[in-house]
Amino acid sequence: MKVKRWSIWRANLDPVIGSEQGKSRPVLIVSDNDINDLLNIVNVLPLTTKKQNRQVYPNEALLLSGQGRVPNDSIVLCHQIRTMDKQRLSKEYGIIDDPDKQREIIEALCFQLGIEFKHSE
Repeated sequence: MKVKRWSIWRANLDPVIGSEQGKSRPVLIVSDNDINDLLNIVNVLPLTTKKQNRQVYPNEALLLSGQGRVPNDSIVLCHQIRTMDKQRLSKEYGIIDDPDKQREIIEALCFQLGIEFKHSE
């Protein structure tokens, strides 16, 4: 299975414990392509559908309907990063190829992890 960074896949996240994101849902692959080619695991960020009036926090990023071929406005949950086996992935939606959106997601992930993000101009 060829899994690329910035691609969005449907994944089965169950079983879960407590406040972890569960069910079958889209996830964003954030692990590096070289690692994705080498290992049977990937690092992912779960997505959730954005409800009306739901605030997007600094450790999250908004994906509008159609970006990465997601059907609804969705929130990338950078505070729910997890490692999973590729066997949990079932269907590829699309890819986020907009560098500005990629940078926004990286910034939200760095905020969550307490890492200072520096990007070159």
